[in-house]
Amino acid sequence: MKNPAVAKTRHTPLGELLVRVGALTEDDLHAALAYKKERGMKLGQALIELRLVTEAIIAEALRQQGRIHCINLTPAIVDHEIAMELGEERSRQLQAVAINRICGVTTVVMEDPSDVYTVDEIALFLKTAVLAVHAEPSLIGTCIDEVFNVKKSQTDALAEIAQTVESGTSSVEFNLAPDEDDVTSGSEDLEQPVISMIRKILEEGYEARASDIHLEARANAFVIRFRVDGSLFDRLTLPKGWARPALARLKVIANLDIAQRRLPQDGRTQIDIGSRKIDLRLATTPSLTGESAVIRILDGGRELRDLESLDLDPLQLEALKRMTECSDGMVLATGPTGSGKTTTLYAMLKKVHKPDTKIITLEDPVENQMDGITQINANPKAGLTFAKGLRSILRQDPDVVLVGEIRDEETAEIAVQAALTGHLVLSTLHTVGAAETITRLADMNVEPYLLADTLRGVISQRLVRRMCQHCRVPVDPSPEMCERLGITRDDAVVFYEGRGCKQCHGTGYKGRCGLYEIMRMSSEMREIVSAGKSTEELNRAAREAGLITLRDDGLRKARSGQTTLSEVLSVTTRG
Repeated sequence: MKNPAVAKTRHTPLGELLVRVGALTEDDLHAALAYKKERGMKLGQALIELRLVTEAIIAEALRQQGRIHCINLTPAIVDHEIAMELGEERSRQLQAVAINRICGVTTVVMEDPSDVYTVDEIALFLKTAVLAVHAEPSLIGTCIDEVFNVKKSQTDALAEIAQTVESGTSSVEFNLAPDEDDVTSGSEDLEQPVISMIRKILEEGYEARASDIHLEARANAFVIRFRVDGSLFDRLTLPKGWARPALARLKVIANLDIAQRRLPQDGRTQIDIGSRKIDLRLATTPSLTGESAVIRILDGGRELRDLESLDLDPLQLEALKRMTECSDGMVLATGPTGSGKTTTLYAMLKKVHKPDTKIITLEDPVENQMDGITQINANPKAGLTFAKGLRSILRQDPDVVLVGEIRDEETAEIAVQAALTGHLVLSTLHTVGAAETITRLADMNVEPYLLADTLRGVISQRLVRRMCQHCRVPVDPSPEMCERLGITRDDAVVFYEGRGCKQCHGTGYKGRCGLYEIMRMSSEMREIVSAGKSTEELNRAAREAGLITLRDDGLRKARSGQTTLSEVLSVTTRG
């Protein structure tokens, strides 16, 4: 039941409320009402012009009135991209600031949110629903000045650096040398806008959980894009003149040749972001429109996941745990690049890591740092290939060996021999499914009987985008979708899709989860492998033994609201 006093306060006129709280006398109110009528303005404006009350008093009274939302406006809470959509000219004309957008509704700060004509004008211009809130006029003016002046200063800096580069005067590349202001120092000085921009892009990419940052020189622009959850989106578009100095800056910090722009280059560096040391891999390449680059972000200091956190079905989790209990043999994780294979293998390492166990990894490069184990970076250019490194590792008396990837016959042969001689070998392979791994190893001339003896299990996996939980809505899948996935429409099952909101950058997805197909070798399956029978027979035996396929796991996660049917279809359709 509502409090009568509260209900009454919500409909109390502003003038009466000010009189009630002692901020205004009856005579002053009558004078303000007469002035308001004469000038054709709002009561609040009349009270301010007559200097009868302050803006702060009116704001507090409006809060007590409860008919409109009031906020304490500061430039820090303004999303600059949303503010720029309304634009400086219209913001000053209407004395309004667009501060954010959530679930397709734009919040706009105004002096008078009850002005429906202005609210409608803003909604039509932005083409979104508008939530109008109140702030003091002086705060709105100050916010407009600061928000748009900051944008102007950045634009001026862009124009200045672009003009310098295009005119060919005083080499910008020379000014980028990190004598006293290396990228790790985080210089924010606008006199060196390229250094500042690169630093901010790296920090923002890390905070946005980007796996890669793309810097692309195009015909008329320099575009920076982030790859987040497997999808690329534009983050920043700069004048074309920014491309050369930005690439030069990146080459300097990665110890590459800044004068070489005709050949691809690869380099590495490390920066501090907060309390973490972040490894970066830089790959540059020439193109028709100029030199471009991709930065791979390797967060070696992040917390390693364990098996229980991998979104596994209980049967799948039990199968993985049984594999880690083996004292010898080989476990392979398969799937395309970027499907989370290394994450899964490190979760298994975390399970077997004990004081009495010697673990050695050989990777290209080491992406996850783990205390108490020996980790080696493969370096094919220096002659340290996976095959040579693996031979050396076996002389170090390891119990568990992780090889980044089985790429050739020699590595496959040594890995199988290691598994036969009392080592647990974990590695990855690029195949489309668990059963297809047997065929791939046979193509590398690994004898079927050796595979049957050494292989303990195969993990095939994919990553799908996780649905944004802030904007998900129930959907009715199309008959075509149901047919392609081999499911029937059951009214008892609710499927969801994300509509897109600020939390997920309008994509409908936030984060990723894994789909797993875990094949643990049974006695019947060993016989099939040893006899060199077909992949179809192996798949049949695996299903009879309770194999949960990638599609089965995907549909389970779609039914539980973790992902969408379209995501499941995209990663489980072959051909």
